[in-house]
Amino acid sequence: SGVIQIFSTKKAFAALKNDGSVVTWGDDDLGGEISSGVNTLTPSENNDIVIQIFSNYYAFAALKSDGSVVTWGRDWAGGDSSSVSSDLTSGVIQIFSTEKAFVALKNDGSVVTWGGLVGDSYSVTSNLTDVIQIFSNYYAFAALKSYGSVVTWGNSNYGGEISSGVNTLTPSDNNDRVIQIFSTETAFAALKNDGSVVTWGGRGGDSSSVSSNLTDVIQIFSTETAFAALKNDG
Repeated sequence: SGVIQIFSTKKAFAALKNDGSVVTWGDDDLGGEISSGVNTLTPSENNDIVIQIFSNYYAFAALKSDGSVVTWGRDWAGGDSSSVSSDLTSGVIQIFSTEKAFVALKNDGSVVTWGGLVGDSYSVTSNLTDVIQIFSNYYAFAALKSYGSVVTWGNSNYGGEISSGVNTLTPSDNNDRVIQIFSTETAFAALKNDGSVVTWGGRGGDSSSVSSNLTDVIQIFSTETAFAALKNDG
């Protein structure tokens, strides 16, 4: 009783209740148990209540009202956040995920990453400041910064690099700022303030055949492997 929302991994569920507690069930290794033999997470005080749950294919991450995070599920897929636990005690406002990794966005615009394959953002750490939003596909992340620049990391074939060896997209002026990012399974598309579009990554990442038509775009939609851009003239 008292359940307000339900979240899932590939083989487990987590129910968030109106008192900020959590109940889990399903495959133990994929988040069905919060710890060995334990299926509940109960707040000890008001600041300890869970306000939102996030997931990838194999693990859960629960955001508490005090800005701290609790994780469980497959260790190598983000269920074990012990390596960054000191950074997850406060200030977290949202969590994002790929198939096997998590990223926590903090209220100071910094990020914390953990999990498998792309959970290590070490190569771009110095650039991960003033972040306002994070986007992802299966194996890569793209962080949108306050002035409209973008920082990426992860598998280069999936958009971890914007071009060979380059992880950043920097605006030259106000019209060149990125305002939103969209993704397929393996690629990203960035919509700029002037209605132009930049794409990179795997399937859907090469828009060269239609580049002259990617102007005055107002929204982008995606399937598993393709993009479609809606223009302001319909």
